[in-house]
Amino acid sequence: MKRKIIFAALCIIISLKMMAQQKIQPIYYIDYSFTNKHLLRGGIEFMLINESDSQNNFFLGTGYGIVNNNGKIRGIPDLHLSYNVGTVLFVKAGSSFSHAYSIIGISLLNTCDIGIGYSTSYNNSDLKIQGFTAGITFRLTRKDDVYGKLRIGF
Repeated sequence: MKRKIIFAALCIIISLKMMAQQKIQPIYYIDYSFTNKHLLRGGIEFMLINESDSQNNFFLGTGYGIVNNNGKIRGIPDLHLSYNVGTVLFVKAGSSFSHAYSIIGISLLNTCDIGIGYSTSYNNSDLKIQGFTAGITFRLTRKDDVYGKLRIGF
């Protein structure tokens, strides 16, 4: 329990430091995924790399999720990396105290990511989240260069 509190406090401190720099603005996200349990997450992402000419983006996200485990609502922290290739594809890998996951799929102008992947539980975890995963993520921000630009025509 002590490790979980230290990890959550460290994530909050890092997030607040990055927001205080004004160079890095937060991107709020809401994520739903289903493996063998429904998992709802929310939190903050930061854009680490922004290649404006090819519209490739690299996001670091930290947040908190809730899951129903045998009739009890459990909370789990989340830390993930997401690489969006252009405005069409994405690859995401993340972890919590109970499981690790990876997802690939389609990105809709970086506002919504829809994908499938696999999740595996850690051996010492009492919360088993394991199997094929389907998920959707929504991003909300005022920052203009996060979302892709729709190019129609020549």
